[in-house]
Amino acid sequence: MVDETARFCRHCGFPLRSVATPLAAPEPAVAAEPMDYEEVVLPAPRRIQLEGEKISLRALEQMVHAGVEWWQMRLQTGEATREEAITSIEELRKALGSVSHQLAQGRETIRITTTLTPARRFPLGCSRCGKGNRVNARYCIACGNPLVANAEKVQPMSQTLRYTVGLLSDVGTRRSVNQDSALVEQFRLRDGTPVICCLVADGMGGAQGGERASALASQTIVNHLRDYSRNVDRSFDGWRDVVRAAIAAANSTIFREAEVKSSLRGMGTTVVVALVVGEKAWIGSVGDSRVYLINRKGVSEKTQQIAQITVDHTMVARLVDIGELTPEEARTHPRRHVLYRSVGVEATVESDMTEQPLEAGDWLLLCSDGLINELSDEELRDAVFEASSPQACCGSLIAIANSRGARDNVTVVLLSAEERTNQQH
Repeated sequence: MVDETARFCRHCGFPLRSVATPLAAPEPAVAAEPMDYEEVVLPAPRRIQLEGEKISLRALEQMVHAGVEWWQMRLQTGEATREEAITSIEELRKALGSVSHQLAQGRETIRITTTLTPARRFPLGCSRCGKGNRVNARYCIACGNPLVANAEKVQPMSQTLRYTVGLLSDVGTRRSVNQDSALVEQFRLRDGTPVICCLVADGMGGAQGGERASALASQTIVNHLRDYSRNVDRSFDGWRDVVRAAIAAANSTIFREAEVKSSLRGMGTTVVVALVVGEKAWIGSVGDSRVYLINRKGVSEKTQQIAQITVDHTMVARLVDIGELTPEEARTHPRRHVLYRSVGVEATVESDMTEQPLEAGDWLLLCSDGLINELSDEELRDAVFEASSPQACCGSLIAIANSRGARDNVTVVLLSAEERTNQQH
């Protein structure tokens, strides 16, 4: 028997209908979900702009002030317990003291520490451990295994890659409504070049508003990108601005609908989108959904095999940056879902943009925070390396999350890049 409301096959993850929720009138509201894993957005001012790998300390100071005021308001209205509000306010005032001290010392910016910046991988793979090395290396930097003596024996990678994509979304074990949306679509440029769009959105604003916001974002972004793609060819190099404009269009669409429908007031969503054209991915992000780059040969100078290539727009992430929290403490911090940037909550939105070159052996993993709540980065990496296919890996990751109680909706999109053989041209 098939559940007619299901969006995915629970056995293989195949979409039973459009992966994003259809843009129909929203269903009647249901009971509110538990607040402990519900994303919430701080009131303005909360604009923190990423410049390279740095953010403004003064902007961070304003955000922390907004956080204190937000918790004071929740205490006054009874939306938070006295103990919860006082603990949160004390933490934020401590952080405010740290920021103020650094400003007094003459510092104006701090470096983002909560994400890795991947360097290009090294093409000489080790036969023993699989990690990458520089072309002229004689011994593996990771395990010491002797490598090929003649660097000229190393063949350059193909300039043409073959992509395989998997997608799966699940309501989890505690929620009654799936507020996540995901899309994987392929379309073509004017000259016939294929383009792949991968997207994950995690809605917020109650069961009704969150589901609607993530669906609107998914459809608006992919429609914008598809329409633009028809008018350019592979030589076009303005994709960064196109992806940013698509997210801005989604923001306007959600914000306008929330203004005219009181039941949807305050709805919003996170978004991560990867637009793959040729051997590059243009990645846009808002909120705390993530994109990871994974490669067995390594993705950084220190040969790490997994790197988060998006920045979490959460207060907790910035507290890690200023040394108030460790990354380990941030993983389980009760306020880790407090966002300072989301799509649709305000009239305008700022999105982070990343241009990521792709090579054979790369995997791009897009996910909502429901997956990160339950699995570590190392577990994500291991699941990718052990999987027989991207779709199988998506199923494995969600099965693990659900086995651990999946307190939120869980969504994964996984794209693999392989060298195209002559037979595949």
